[in-house]
Amino acid sequence: MKITFIEPAGKGGMIHYAFQLCRALAAAGAEITLVTEKNYELAALPHDFRVQATIDLWDPKPAGRLSDAPWAVAWRKLRRISRAWRYYSEWLRVIREVHRSGTDVVLLGDIRFAGDLFPLLLLKRRVRILADICHNVRPFAGGGKSQGLFDRSSSRRFFYRRIYRLFDIVFVHFERNWEEFVTTFGVSPAKAGVIVHGNEDIFRELRRPGFDATALRTRLKIPAELPVVLFFGTLSRYKGIDVLLGAFPRIRAETGASLVLAGYPFHDFDVAAHVELAQRLGIADAVTWVPEYIPSEEVAAWMELASVIVFPYREIYQSGALHLAQTFGVPTVASAIGAMQDVIKHEWSGLLVPKEQPPALSDAIIRLLNDPELARRLSTHAVEDARGPFSWTTIANLILTKLGDG
Repeated sequence: MKITFIEPAGKGGMIHYAFQLCRALAAAGAEITLVTEKNYELAALPHDFRVQATIDLWDPKPAGRLSDAPWAVAWRKLRRISRAWRYYSEWLRVIREVHRSGTDVVLLGDIRFAGDLFPLLLLKRRVRILADICHNVRPFAGGGKSQGLFDRSSSRRFFYRRIYRLFDIVFVHFERNWEEFVTTFGVSPAKAGVIVHGNEDIFRELRRPGFDATALRTRLKIPAELPVVLFFGTLSRYKGIDVLLGAFPRIRAETGASLVLAGYPFHDFDVAAHVELAQRLGIADAVTWVPEYIPSEEVAAWMELASVIVFPYREIYQSGALHLAQTFGVPTVASAIGAMQDVIKHEWSGLLVPKEQPPALSDAIIRLLNDPELARRLSTHAVEDARGPFSWTTIANLILTKLGDG
């Protein structure tokens, strides 16, 4: 089977996902071409599939912090017009190239914008099978009261119902998300398949030799004896970082732990306001902020730094960062929402707590920090799950079977 996987983002979680899936599909016998952005961050890894790094867009996670000055905000709004033109021009060019390639299947990832309906209408007419992997049932809200959360507006639903009906097959992560997807968008259950999210073993291959947790502690100026509670991943409103900060005074008082928050801040996340919150809570001296994109070659060291990793999310469909933690066996505490409940087996491979309840979050984190045997047991089982139920081989075989049926 000849498959073209289109992933416009050449940097970050989506391209890590695409690479690992393409590799598994190729190992299962498919002929794979990955079409992605010019600044493809995984180019140095060995590939057993073809890569066309030709999409000419922009860095979605640039270095440095965005200015909140009025002129900078106005400039970003004007820039959106030129970026929209560039984005859809690239869409049209990719569609032409895909049509000429004679591929059997075009596979896409998350549909980022409602306006993607129009290029998808063109693409649908030029391929035999059009398939999608739906990472988030609802898209993220770009503004308004729901900014930083998932968009449940009727207008967005109108466009996405039409988008998803264009696909011959849509793969959704986990059964609970599949049920919401089918109900929300009126897609026939026969045209939607259930898969899990794969592990993140890619970061073992990417790690920089000689850079480990000790080196990272030195960089962050965290003493060797202090336990580290880690939040890792994109900083955004839906991730409940304010809830974690609210839980931390008690954690610090009872364990002496340090809190580290690392990840690229989305436009909806006000770093300064959260720093101020930490100051008001009296924990500023125990909190280390790293509000930037973490290079892929350093990720393994970040996982090894953590005594406990925390996902205090308000809402979520699935999380690559959670699978990353499991892959490295980091003792985990997460909100009992979305597919967190499918990935983590409570008291077996991690601890689940009610969302937006700082006391329950404190209890779980303190428990792991004070009970090394429990932390070790959860870690062992998490690694076993990452290598078993969440292996890419299983996922690739399910996808190829479904595509073959289609």
